[in-house]
Amino acid sequence: MPAHKKLSQNLFLSVVVATLALGIAPAVTPSLSSVLAVNNMVITAIPPKLELKGDPGQTLTATLKVRNDTTETQNYAITVEDFVVVDNQGTPVPVAAKTSNRWSLQNWVKAPESVPVDAGDVQTINVTVKIPLTALPGGHYAMVTYTPNADVKSGDLKTTGNVVTQRVGTLLYVTVSGPITEKANITKFSAPDFTEQGPVNFTGTVESLSDSHVNPKGNITIYSPINTKVTEISVDTGNVFPETSRDFTATWNQKWGWGRYRADLNLVYGATGAIITASAFFWFFPIRLVIYILTALIAVLTIILILNKRSKKHQEELEKEVQELKQELENVENQETK
Repeated sequence: MPAHKKLSQNLFLSVVVATLALGIAPAVTPSLSSVLAVNNMVITAIPPKLELKGDPGQTLTATLKVRNDTTETQNYAITVEDFVVVDNQGTPVPVAAKTSNRWSLQNWVKAPESVPVDAGDVQTINVTVKIPLTALPGGHYAMVTYTPNADVKSGDLKTTGNVVTQRVGTLLYVTVSGPITEKANITKFSAPDFTEQGPVNFTGTVESLSDSHVNPKGNITIYSPINTKVTEISVDTGNVFPETSRDFTATWNQKWGWGRYRADLNLVYGATGAIITASAFFWFFPIRLVIYILTALIAVLTIILILNKRSKKHQEELEKEVQELKQELENVENQETK
């Protein structure tokens, strides 16, 4: 592994460990949401995600919005924090402490400290991102969050029942131009070994070794036991952040199948359209249905054989009776002729 990659990975892991061990951000939910319910009303961050691109030394501007659908005027505290992803679902976890990591964005972003929003109104927030001349190419990530009741003092949190300490926000992705490494691998792709009745569910995991987030998209092509194309299923893994993995699922909504099928996964990612592939084999066969059908056929054949045997026996008895009648007639005729 190159030295800068190893160093950046160690820094990234250090951020994660510090976050989990010290409880840096207990006031937010582990997964940041763009919508927060407050007293059955809704507060919404617009947009939930914003992607920007720029050169080292460039200053970018962005316009964010927050909508207050509650029945009261709210004063929102605005916070900018780096975030990391620590699971395979792409869940962002804020890092409140000022740390130095390869993908940090917090110190580049300038935003107001707070903003008032009237009930049922939308407020605009202007944000600037000043990219340092020394910024490393690739992705840099932060979240701009809004905390309701920003004017409430910390001592009031224990006595005020309707104070909301959760936050909503916008995930901010900034990609700095330059020589960016884009590399992803499919570390897992599978289907159930045997499926009796559909649908058939596929699962997979994509690993990113890139300098920026990637969003692999593509399809799963399914081939029949005689190697003919059956169908295609669209796949969108979602954003996979640098040096993390992300799980994905896909479903083939087919009810019945007969035999051993092959599924070919093809995903395209990055600016150059790189392709990654994987294959999986699975049996799709309604064994119980076949057993039921065979049982019914055996039962029908058994009944036919029994009926046929009875019919044959009855036929033999009739023929015997006819022979006996013939014999009696012959005996009567012989007696009359004497």
